[in-house]
This record gives sequence, structure tokens and C-alpha cells, in this order.
Amino acid sequence: MDASNNQRRFRLRQSIIWIILVVIIWYELIYGIFVALIAWLLNYLASGLSDSLVFIINYYSLTLISVITLGMLCLFKGNRYIWRSFLPARRKNKAGSYELLSRDDFNVELYGRSRNTPRMLLIGLLLGFLTNFGCILCALIHGDIKLYFESSWSQVPVFLFAFISTFIQSSSEEMWCRGFMYERINERYPLWVAIAVNGIFFGLMHVLNPSASVLSITGIVICGFSYSLLRWYSGSIWVAMGIHTGWNFTQNFLFGLPNSGLISEVSLFHLDAANGINNLIYDYGFGVEGALPALFFDSLVGIICLILAKRDGRLGELLMSSNKLHEDYEQNNNRLSE
Repeated sequence: MDASNNQRRFRLRQSIIWIILVVIIWYELIYGIFVALIAWLLNYLASGLSDSLVFIINYYSLTLISVITLGMLCLFKGNRYIWRSFLPARRKNKAGSYELLSRDDFNVELYGRSRNTPRMLLIGLLLGFLTNFGCILCALIHGDIKLYFESSWSQVPVFLFAFISTFIQSSSEEMWCRGFMYERINERYPLWVAIAVNGIFFGLMHVLNPSASVLSITGIVICGFSYSLLRWYSGSIWVAMGIHTGWNFTQNFLFGLPNSGLISEVSLFHLDAANGINNLIYDYGFGVEGALPALFFDSLVGIICLILAKRDGRLGELLMSSNKLHEDYEQNNNRLSE
């Protein structure tokens, strides 16, 4: 009887519903409580801070707490392996080759650590800038927005602080969705299930944002799918952190447009609010990610990943769990050693 109960509890811990509940409790509840307390304290003591710094801290810097809560969650034995997928690339040994991988090391190599390099982060940042700028360019050409330049060298430290804070905010979401949720689900379920679930959850995280709409949430769900595919094909979660950071920083702090409904108090360019138009090319309240160009560019990222994966003969990985992939890896190793 006890064995049967233990088996049921084990299955529950591996279920998608359980994983989603854990993320909601740890990410939304625990993180949310700490942020609310610190934000209240900050607003109480922030009489000497500028509005731009208060905005950056409240909506970007404080997401460092979500990384800390993830760290607390990964202290549990069954989650410890997940942290390894966020770490820099493995080093070659003195002989210039990699040692035979253990089970844990295999999961690390397969799901990111071997490709987590500064180059992958820079590729992600560039992709984030290009995809977001493509959306902004569509709105500019269509005449939906007008921008004007207004900045000074004295704001450089603020922009640097904004970039670091944006990286923290974007990376925290990636570590939860394309990290913890992605890997825990894929441990027992096919990869496409992990991609679908974390993409939908990623979209639902933004439902309560200012000016959210059906189109904007659909776009963010598609974005979640594409970032998961990018993380899978590239073998690096750092590239997902980069593209997310590049998108948010470009939109909010370079061009001064709403980022998921949040409008920055400081930016390199500024939106001429009197001439803004709301339509399918630009969402005046939510930003470019609430319109059709964002759907196009985000879908394009995912489609390109699938095309490249087909070329490399890797589409079959989408139908496999990480445990299954590991079993195949061990069988191939055994055959080679015989």
C-alpha cells in the first residue's frame, strides 16, 4: 500500500499540473510578495530618486528576486541539475578532449551548458534588436508612430543601469520558462509538450499587463514557442536570455515605446504621443508586440529553427523526452565501446 502511494506521489511530482503549480507558487506568489514589500519600501524612501530610476528598479531590477526564488527552489534534490543548464560552457581537459559524460553531465551537455558562451549571448542580443526594430520600422513606415530624439551624455549611466536591469528581468523569465519549466516537463514528456506548455504559460503571465488584448497575448504565446525552439536548436539558454533582453531594451529604452504596456521614464528616442495610431500594425497601449509584425517576426524565428533542425535531421528530438534521449545516447555509447 505504501509503495503504491509513493508511486502515485512520484507521478504527481512529474505531472505537468504539478510543475505549473510549483512555478505559480514560487514565481508569482513568493516573488510577488517580496517585490510588493520592497517596492512599497522603495516608494516610501525614494523621495531622492528620479522617476526614471524608480521605474527601472520597480519593473526591472527587482526581478532579481525571482532568480533568488528559483535558486531556493533548485536547492531541492530533484531540481539541482537544472541550475547546470544556466552555467558557462564545459571546459576541455588538459588532453584537449572531453571526458566521457555521466548521466548528469549528459543532460547538461544536451540542454545548454556546452553552448552557453558569450558569442551565443551576443547573437541573442542582436536577434532581439533586429526583430524588435523590424516591428518598429513597420509602424514607422505605416505612419502609426513618430519618434524624436532627446537625450544627453549625462544619461549614459542610467542607460547602463537600465540595460543591466533589463538583462536581469528578461533572464529571470527565461530561466523560469525556458529553464525550470522547460526542463522539468521534458524530463518525462516529449520536447514539444515542454515547448507548448511553457509558451502558453509565458503568454498567460502577461494577461494582467496594461492594455493587454487577445492579439497581444497570442503574440507573446508565439514568442514563447519561438524562444523555446531557439533555446532547443541552439543548445543554449543564453541565446534566449539575449534575444529577450535585446527585444525589451530596444523597445522600452532605445525607442521609448511601451514594453508589454509599461512605458519607460527614460529613453534615447521618444514617442510623439499626439500622433500615435492604434491598429493591427501598432498597438498604442501595449507596444509593437501587441500587433501583427511581432507575430510575423517571432514566428519567423521559430520557423527558421525548425527548417535548420530538419536540415540537420533533428526534428525527431521534438518527440522525445530527455530521459529517452539519454537512453539512446547510452545505447550508442555501448555499441561504440563493444
